[in-house]
Parts: sequence; C-alpha cells; structure tokens
Amino acid sequence: MNKKALIPFAVFIAGLCSIIYELLISTTATYFLGDGVRQFSIIIGVYLFSMGIGAFLSKFLKDKPLQFFINVEFALGFIGGISVPLLYMLFVYVSPMVLQISCLAIIFVIGLLTGMEVPLLTFALEESNIKNNLSNVLSLDYIGGLIATLIFPFIILPFVGLYYSSLIFGIVNILLGIVLNYTLLKDKKKNSLYGFIAVIGLLALVLFGGKFLKVWDQKIYKRPIVLNEQTPYQKIVMTKTKGDLRLYLNRVIQFSSADEYRYHESLVHIPLLMHNDPRRVLILGGGENLASREVLKHQSIESIDVVDIDSTMFFLAKENKYLMEINENAAVNTKVNLITQDAFTYLFNNTKPYDVIIADLPDPTNQAIARLYSKQFFLMAKRNLKKDGVFVTQSGEVYFSNTVFSCINNTLESVFEHVEPYHTYIPSFGDWGFIIGKHTNNEKEINYQSLPKDLKYLNQNQIEQAFVFPTDISVKETKLNTLDNPIILNYFLDEWAKWKVDFESGTQ
Repeated sequence: MNKKALIPFAVFIAGLCSIIYELLISTTATYFLGDGVRQFSIIIGVYLFSMGIGAFLSKFLKDKPLQFFINVEFALGFIGGISVPLLYMLFVYVSPMVLQISCLAIIFVIGLLTGMEVPLLTFALEESNIKNNLSNVLSLDYIGGLIATLIFPFIILPFVGLYYSSLIFGIVNILLGIVLNYTLLKDKKKNSLYGFIAVIGLLALVLFGGKFLKVWDQKIYKRPIVLNEQTPYQKIVMTKTKGDLRLYLNRVIQFSSADEYRYHESLVHIPLLMHNDPRRVLILGGGENLASREVLKHQSIESIDVVDIDSTMFFLAKENKYLMEINENAAVNTKVNLITQDAFTYLFNNTKPYDVIIADLPDPTNQAIARLYSKQFFLMAKRNLKKDGVFVTQSGEVYFSNTVFSCINNTLESVFEHVEPYHTYIPSFGDWGFIIGKHTNNEKEINYQSLPKDLKYLNQNQIEQAFVFPTDISVKETKLNTLDNPIILNYFLDEWAKWKVDFESGTQ
C-alpha cells in the first residue's frame, strides 16, 4: 500500500475501531448493570465529551504528529482491547457503583485518545508531502463508524461475542500503528517495540480467553454449564446438577426444573379455567415451550401460537435433549405454531383474535422489555382478544418487588374492565405474582371440572388460595407504565438494588 493511500486507510480503521469499543462497553454495561437506554446515553455522552478534550489536547502534540498518532493507536488498541475482559473481572469482584464508574473511566480514556486521532493526522498531512483532500480523508472516519454500527449487531455480537471482539479489534488497532510506524517513520525500532508488546499481551488474552470465560461463567452460575450460547438478542446459559436444569437469559434465571411446574401450571391453567371454551391460545415469550406443554393438557385446544423474538430458543426447544425432556416435545406438537417475532410487533399486526393470551415474558430489566408491560402493549393485547377472552401476564415477585407488581396491576386496570391478581410460591423465585385481565367486569368464574388431572401442583384448593394475599402484600399506588414513560424500569432497578444491598449486608 503506498503512502498516499495509507493515511485514508488509517483514518477508516481508526474510526471503525473506536466506535466498536464504544458499542462493546455500552453493551457490556447494559448486560451487567441493566437499563440499556441509561447506559448507552451516559457512555455516549462521556465518550463525546472526552473526544472534545482529546481534540483540544492534540494541539500540544503537533511537533511530531505522526509519531504521536502511532503511540495513540498503541494505547487505544491496548486499552480498548482489555476493556471488556477487565469489566468481566470487575463484575465478579466489585459493587455495581464501582463497576459503573469503571465503565465511564474506560470510555473516557478511549474517547480522549480517539479525539486526538483526526487532529494529529491533519497535522501530519499539513507537514508532509502527501497530498490528500482533507475532506475526503476525514469522511472515511465517519464511514468507518457506519460500518462498525452495521457489523456490530449482525456479525460481531452474535458470532464473535463481547470478550473476543474487544481483543480482536484491539490487535487491529495496534497493527495499524505498527504498519504506519514501519511505513512512514524514520525511527522505527523504538515505537514498534511498544506495539509488539501490546499485541503479545492481547494475543495472550485471546489464547487464554476460553479458560478465563469458563472460570468466569462458573463463578457466576456456580453450577456445571451444559449450554452457553450468545445470540443477537441474549446470552443463553443452561446449567445442570443432580437432575436440576436451570435456564438463564442474560444471567437472569428463567426456570429451575425442580419447581418450574409451579410457575407454569399457575400461569397457564388458571386463566384457561376462566374461559368457557378455550380453543385458540397465544403465548408471548416462552420460547422453551414449557407454557405450551401445559396448554396442550386441555383437550379443547385447537391451536397454540408461541411468539418469541429469539429463534435460537425455538431451536433448543426442538433439539436440545434437556429441554425436550422437560417440555415433553411440546415444540414439535402439530398444534403448536412457533413464530419468531417481537411480541409488540406481532400484536400490532395480528388480525385474528384469541381466546386466551398468555404473556410469559422476562422481568422488565431493560427498556426493550419494559415496553412489554406498557399501557399501549396491554391495549394491543386487549384488541387481540375475543369478547370473552382472557389475558394473563407474569408480574414478578410480589413481596421484594411489590412496586413493580403494583405498577403492572395498575397499568392493566387502566386498560381492562376486570383485573384480578393472584400469586403462588416458587422456591427458586419466591412469592410470584400473576395478573389476569378480562373484557367483562365480573368476578372470577373458574371451571374446576376442566382442570387437568395429571398436574403436579395445582388443585382446587390451591387455586382458591392463589387469589388470597397476606396482609403485608397489597397493591400500592404507582404511576402507569407507558411507552413514553417506562417507569417500571426505574421501579425494577430501584427495588433490585435495595434488596441486593440488604441481602449482602445481612440486614434482610
């Protein structure tokens, strides 16, 4: 590559790598700390602010701009490369506050170095004999940023993962500096030594990355891992010990095979028993097909549509031997139709109403999931029900997360004429809540004659007790959760932080 083409190429690679680091750190912070909107907002803000500082400081380095640019590439590549492995390690050993500060400190340094890149190259162009239209050269920086944002969600995250991506792009950054050093600088040895040391360090982290991640995973999950897969939407982990299979999505437990039947029997059968003749059922979420397993126990059922955004969950439900055993092959039943789509989008586009809609969705840990508990989402669910239809949603832990439970209840009451909460105790989760919504404003009418006979947990007495709440658990006043104001996310994060601190301090 000739010198004239090398500078624009350097600008392109520098722009691409810097945006990749910003996306990696923002995504990692979201996984570990929750609230993607908040994490992306503050990290982007700090990143842009520090870029401005870096651009200002670059004017003090104009004596040897190309040499300083190469040093910046070495530093940026090494810091960006170790950023995600460092955050992984910190997640295990420090508090969420320290982890948040660490994320911001790392992105500040990366932004500071990134801000120096273009000004330094501009100074280098001015003092060299290399003739390039500055606007054409700088445009490549933005093109590199565009390419980064396109390949990150479709290639880097699902196929490479956060840990290895930071190391790989760190090495790319450093190799760029080494190439520039040997091509454009006269004194090549001193600078190149720093670059080679940094590359060797990152390569060592790549080589030992598998062992590190395995130890890290076991530190987090504390049980033997039988499946560990990153998809474009989430990290799926399954652990198994002494017959207990557990599913985690983004480190949050979804079920334990030791007691999942309590959750799914309560979620499914109670609303089905409140409908006179349930035939067409929609399950939102529940890609592992444990809810559809329970729905199939009702002889009146003609079709079950299961809508999940992650096709990998459907694949595992049909092919993974552990899940197939637990879901009793429900995913391949001829009555079950698996639909890979976002639940919100599906409800918006669907035109055929259902008898029963079951929202088996994750807790509102981020903005994307919080909208699935919004007033607008519940309005669309109501529109997708027949006149005698029944809607039910899981509503989280009712004691430790009572504000979230209350928010869901209050939001549903603003949509449905009749709302009825109930709960059941699940050892792996706690006292878990569910809320039913109906068009008709009448008391619960449960057809106990239709209750399947082969259930492990539910019976008439248990169902009657499910609607009775203890005195210290009540629905409190909250704001409504809407698309415009997803207040439930704040409620969830605040309560999670409160009880986490109490448990760790031994006060609860």
